[in-house]
Amino acid sequence: MKYTIEDIALICGGQLYATFSAPIEQLVIDSRKVYFPKTTLFVAIVGAQHNGHDFIADLYELGVRNFLVCESQQEGQFPNANFLCVNNSGTALQQLAAAHRHQYQYPVIGITGSNGKTIVKEWLFQLLHTQYDIVRSPRSYNSQVGVPLAVWQMNNMFNLGIFEAGISKPGEMQHLQPIIDPQIGIFTFLGDAHAEGFENLAQKAQEKLALFVNSTILFYPADQDHLEEQIELFKLAHPSLQLFGWGKAATAQLQIIDWQMLQHHSIVSLLHEGKNYKFSIPFTDEASINNAISCIAVMLYLQIDAAIIGERLVQLKAVEMRLELKQGINQCAIINDSYSADINSLAIALDFLEQQQQHAKKTVILSDLFQYGKEA
Repeated sequence: MKYTIEDIALICGGQLYATFSAPIEQLVIDSRKVYFPKTTLFVAIVGAQHNGHDFIADLYELGVRNFLVCESQQEGQFPNANFLCVNNSGTALQQLAAAHRHQYQYPVIGITGSNGKTIVKEWLFQLLHTQYDIVRSPRSYNSQVGVPLAVWQMNNMFNLGIFEAGISKPGEMQHLQPIIDPQIGIFTFLGDAHAEGFENLAQKAQEKLALFVNSTILFYPADQDHLEEQIELFKLAHPSLQLFGWGKAATAQLQIIDWQMLQHHSIVSLLHEGKNYKFSIPFTDEASINNAISCIAVMLYLQIDAAIIGERLVQLKAVEMRLELKQGINQCAIINDSYSADINSLAIALDFLEQQQQHAKKTVILSDLFQYGKEA
């Protein structure tokens, strides 16, 4: 889909002050990431730490001529530039991304949860990229501005989208849902990460589940009783939603019969629709096994042959800075889990550390955990 500055004004509303018609291909909110200035629309976001309007002059010098703003600009300061002035540039960015997403009819997988979103997204890409042309969130673009930038990548070259959504307080998911609007939903795990913005885990689950109001199917860990309860309530309000729970309970659609953690890999035995499956996963920590089972569930739903699933699983690679095991100097092993800092991620990392039996001495290096929402 090709856009002009006039098209964007029709989508976002506001007042357009245009001196020429300009094609728009790139959306940028960071002045350091302008690579094609002539076709870039700079969205001036007003945040707690930075105000994008402060960088307009620098961007103008770089050749950018299209700006989405919510603060008035001095007349004549930027000749031959187009300004679209709206009430809230962040909201306008979300409106634009939502309109863009609905230009495409291919399936979209939406992922949310307290932990594991990025890993499941990246592993699904590793497992499915030979079968699908996949557009996905870069790194963990899962915020109020990250999701629109991720979804803006959608075009006709792809036939599957995988996007993650993270929230830190009530009301945020209702802005992200229309942008991702997934047919296939994945809820990875419900825990205390970013819990300070919610009254309790029930409210947190309800807010996250809002991503799936239009979804056809939802994959989730059925052994989490507090999550299962909220999903059952969500199902009552959305009766057409198909639930695909995985876990140890006999009622789970994908039942975990057994798993064995060996020295360098794990073997999981699963039961689905009367068929038994056994897969090797190249990880030995519980969190990685759970994330892999989420991916297996999706692949079974997509009717990928079990033999192919098994072949691809053994080739899974760790996600950078997520439980990344590296060889250090002086016969040391280093686990890099610096991607995020919350109590659930720490517990997962400590479990992974405990699995490493080759060293007698273990050291943990921590920073502050700001997002736990509890007293120190």
